[in-house]
Amino acid sequence: MSDYNIREAFEKIEDELIDSMMRNFSRHRAEETKEGYNWTQWQAEQLKSLEEYRKHNAKKFGKRFKAINSKVEEMIRTAKADGNASQEAEILEAVKDGFKAPKKPSAHSTAEFFKVNDRKLDALIKSTTDDLKRAETAVLRMSNDKYRKAIFNAQVAMNTGAVTYEKAVDMACKDMLNAGLNCVEYKNGARHTLSDYADMAVKTANKRAYLRGEGEKRAEWGVSLVVVNSRQGGCPDCAKYIGKVFIDDVYSNGKKSDGNYPLLSTAIMNGLFHPRCKDSTSTYYPELDDLDAPLSEDEIKELDRQRGIEEKQQYAQRQAERFDRRAEYSLDEDNKRIAQTRADEWHDRADMLEEKAKKAGNSLPESVAKSQKTVIMKSGSDVVALENQRYGRNKSTLVNKTYVDSGEYKRKYDSATDNKEVNKSLYDCAKKALKHRSGTAFEDMYWIDGETGRVMLSVTDSADERTITYTDRIKKCIQTNNNVVTIHTHPSSMPPSIEDFNSCANNGYAKCFVACHNGVLYGYHSNEMINPKLYNLYIQKYMNGGFSEMEAQVKTIKKLSQSFDINFWEVSYNG
Repeated sequence: MSDYNIREAFEKIEDELIDSMMRNFSRHRAEETKEGYNWTQWQAEQLKSLEEYRKHNAKKFGKRFKAINSKVEEMIRTAKADGNASQEAEILEAVKDGFKAPKKPSAHSTAEFFKVNDRKLDALIKSTTDDLKRAETAVLRMSNDKYRKAIFNAQVAMNTGAVTYEKAVDMACKDMLNAGLNCVEYKNGARHTLSDYADMAVKTANKRAYLRGEGEKRAEWGVSLVVVNSRQGGCPDCAKYIGKVFIDDVYSNGKKSDGNYPLLSTAIMNGLFHPRCKDSTSTYYPELDDLDAPLSEDEIKELDRQRGIEEKQQYAQRQAERFDRRAEYSLDEDNKRIAQTRADEWHDRADMLEEKAKKAGNSLPESVAKSQKTVIMKSGSDVVALENQRYGRNKSTLVNKTYVDSGEYKRKYDSATDNKEVNKSLYDCAKKALKHRSGTAFEDMYWIDGETGRVMLSVTDSADERTITYTDRIKKCIQTNNNVVTIHTHPSSMPPSIEDFNSCANNGYAKCFVACHNGVLYGYHSNEMINPKLYNLYIQKYMNGGFSEMEAQVKTIKKLSQSFDINFWEVSYNG
């Protein structure tokens, strides 16, 4: 389960709590009409229903919470192991390049350090799961309190005689629908939903576990120097640390005597690696690494500008979610329509700002870009010259349209799934996408109903190479259908990437396909998230062994399928 799975799991629980509450109000409206309840009787019936609601939720969601919490521990331990493996690969690569590793520490000191490290990891896991348990208790308590408050507020509104039953309930529930079940209060007074809090808590814990895994491997090699580098654009608050070398006395068992550098603990005390921090560290090799100059004031301002765009996007997203709740759960039809209109407006604004934030992130200050030492390999990572991005200009991604139109190519899709209508849609979408993107480095993607074969969604206007952006509307549509089949193009004609597999697992797709520009059709499926760093380690290992990127990717997928719940195959014509 990924960080994002955790968030979605809690979002579903929050939605179910609100949905159950609003369904009770709706059902009791029918009963009130049928039985002729007066408002005093109605209130008594609602309070009785509240008690049933409380007992049902405690029993139902208690089991769900327990399952989620067990996954959290698994994720944190996996993050530590991934950090350990990644760091070992990095150090071995540096040794090949000429790095002379210090003499390893004594077995005794290393063992003591590992014991302490294990205890700290256990403490991190306990702290994270304990915090989640408190938040889980709080969301159930809040749902009960909101229900009780709504009952009394609805009665007050109805007693005025000026509004309908539906409008009275909507008025009573307005604050709850606006804010959601914001049961967690931070020190600064801000309130957050369980899903938002869990997202932050688990991401922070995973990052600390990963850093601890990296540090443990450094300690094993007697290495303690690290350089702060940026990930995903970096944090303006931490920009002053980017490119600076520290003695890692927090994760790598470093000591003041290890060099003329400040301690990492000091930077952390002053805010580095704060919750949701985008920065990290890499091992510093004095004889191999050239340090860039610290970021200038203008570069820090640029990072701050980018953060401003991100904050506006996040605000727009929260507003969209707010009106989505009101559109879905309001009882009055006029209120539903008004809320839906506002939700659509905010979704459009959020999508626009998301695109703006992405473009801003692609124009990072040069020194920030240089500080990003970790390279995540994408499908078909060969760089296409800018002038060849225009339609039809890139010879390596031209599609053989005669073959795409042939019976042989069409018959590949006959065995894609067990559903003829789905297979027909897959072929039609692939044919359309391949002809549309021939000679470009851009992708098209389609989402198909796995039962009816109906094309539910499509993205045919992506302006980013080898990338499909999931808008809020796409996410919402996916969540309402548990049998989705997807197909997208790969201009490079490479197999599905790790991002493809993780997207399949994260979104719960039934089956996925890649239509390559060279006419190859790949199928894949995943029930489990895989850390991209682990994937890239295998890719690099095979490529260092003389395999091409294509061969390395296929071997990596097959290797990972032995340990993870993923499948990958080439769909062929059996004629």
